[in-house]
Amino acid sequence: MIETHEIEAELLGFLHREVFAPEVAVTAETDLIAAGFDSMSLVRVLLFVETRHGLWIPEKEINGSTLRNARTLAATVARLLHEK
Repeated sequence: MIETHEIEAELLGFLHREVFAPEVAVTAETDLIAAGFDSMSLVRVLLFVETRHGLWIPEKEINGSTLRNARTLAATVARLLHEK
C-alpha cells in the first residue's frame, strides 16, 4: 500500500506542475488557500487523485482541514485508500 509521504510527494509535484505558477513556492505545509488554491484547483487535484489512485475523494472529506496543506490532503488520501 502506498505511504502518506509518497502521496504527499506526488501531490506536491502535481501542484508545482499543474496548479500554481512557477514563482509560487509550495511546500508540504504551505497554506493552499492563501497561496491561491481555488475551486478549479480543487477539481484538478480531485481528478489527479482519481486518475493516479482510482479514488474519488467524497464531498464530506473536502473541507478546510483537509485542504489546509499538501500534508493534510495526502493524509486524507492515504486514509481513504487504506479504508478502501
